[in-house]
Amino acid sequence: MNYDVVIIGSGITGASIARELSKYKLRIAVLDKASELPAGASRANSSMIHGGFDDKPGTVKAKFCVPGNKMWHKLKDELDVHLDECGSYVCAFSDEETKHLGKLLEQGKTNGAPGVEIISGDELRRKEPNVSPDIVAALWSPEAGIINNFEAVNAMIESARINGADLYLETLVTDLLLDGNQDIRGVATNKGEFLAPVVINAGGVHSGEIASWAGDYSFRIIPTKGEYFLLDRTTRGFIHSFLFSCPSKAGKGITVLQTAEGNLMSGPTATEQEDPEDRATTPEGLAEVLKGARRLVPNFPVNLNITTFAGVRANTESGDFEIRALAKPRGFVNAAGIKSPGFTSAPAIAEYIAGLIKEELADRITLTPNDKFIPERRNIPRFLYMDMDSRKALAEKDPAYAQIVCRCETVTEGQVLEAIRRGARTITAVKMMTRAGTGRCQGGFCCPRVAEILSRELGIPLDEITRHGGESKLLVGKTKEFLLKKEGAANE
Repeated sequence: MNYDVVIIGSGITGASIARELSKYKLRIAVLDKASELPAGASRANSSMIHGGFDDKPGTVKAKFCVPGNKMWHKLKDELDVHLDECGSYVCAFSDEETKHLGKLLEQGKTNGAPGVEIISGDELRRKEPNVSPDIVAALWSPEAGIINNFEAVNAMIESARINGADLYLETLVTDLLLDGNQDIRGVATNKGEFLAPVVINAGGVHSGEIASWAGDYSFRIIPTKGEYFLLDRTTRGFIHSFLFSCPSKAGKGITVLQTAEGNLMSGPTATEQEDPEDRATTPEGLAEVLKGARRLVPNFPVNLNITTFAGVRANTESGDFEIRALAKPRGFVNAAGIKSPGFTSAPAIAEYIAGLIKEELADRITLTPNDKFIPERRNIPRFLYMDMDSRKALAEKDPAYAQIVCRCETVTEGQVLEAIRRGARTITAVKMMTRAGTGRCQGGFCCPRVAEILSRELGIPLDEITRHGGESKLLVGKTKEFLLKKEGAANE
């Protein structure tokens, strides 16, 4: 397990760093404790590509948000990910909030956010008829967008793997390894040691703990839960952009948006907690989401809700990112405390970290350009969005594409098989790669069929298939065998 770089965490930050470093002739290992990607905050978030007006000039977040936004508009084609370039509005309900829009406008201009302007509430309603009649003004950001976060994370890590990086899932990092000079030698994991002169901490909500192993106590992670409603795709077109309320000290507040795939969504809350793994929704949190959604969109059709979920983001006490190479132990790099606008900033952060390694850690590794780097990555065919002629041509080429597995999202067996070829080993991994199970029935129809395909293709018993790794098995055995055992026990 000898590498040049070990990256801890494969959320959007770690995956982006892996892809950026794969532009060089390096041996790269990406380690993540999850059984599929994305996991953590990169799975459960608003999927926003921010315009760049919300971050205070001079902060680390402001440094990376606008450049990251520009990079995503190019990467969407290069990596074949779904980015809806819909723009966003920050909505003001009073004169005081309208004054705050003026501050955001100036911040945006200072940060280099293109095209930001303040419009009247009436102009907003001409574009978005379902918004509140009480909105008096809005800040318009035309370069903001909504991305398919599932696709984006998988695209980044898949591109890195195409260019030579190795991904290790279900690999929990337990400690850092230091050499005789007390500098980085690698990491210890539940699967053995991974040796490398450079270790990058992209551990999300656990990044503070990981930094402490290196003796860095300069920041603390405050796990902050955000809860959401997700509505059926029949709500497509109810709104067309991303709607914010004026931000407060707690964050950007409750938002209403249309996802890249056309679902209406609202959230998140901002509840500080001790447990970084607690992603349970609560009646109180969901009530807060609904109240905030109806403030922006009074007729928010919550009756069309298909699921609720929560994510936990890595807030820091300063509210800013923690990105730097430590002087000691040499070879340790923090990409920590990444929260909103972290998804937006990720490709720019990755580019910066590559430059940081080149400038500050040249004695540890050499960054020689990879002249065989392949920038393009193609997604699994999106059968749902194909016209009938394209569907027919694909099914004639591969009959598995004629077999519908997920009715809600029109996902075929061919797509499931391709996901398995690309590394899917769990029900949720197939979901992340194909959207099977993301529709109205939330997997009620397709989950058993996906499990059967996984069992067949992986050559393992059906009762060994898991939802998301570990002990999350769908089945415990055959009913007949269970009844026979029960009968035998009763006879004894």
